[in-house]
Amino acid sequence: MNATAAYALVLVLIGGPAVMLAPFVIARRTAERHAEQVADDVTRTAHKEIRP
Repeated sequence: MNATAAYALVLVLIGGPAVMLAPFVIARRTAERHAEQVADDVTRTAHKEIRP
């Protein structure tokens, strides 16, 4: 195996799983950000209803 083939193999072995898992990481971060935003909105709405 020459150096180029070894380099390509390493990239595939490391990059493959990273590329497959990236959508899950992005989805989790997006969901967490959305949950925080909704929690803030609910808190603001609750305070407005308590103090009209």
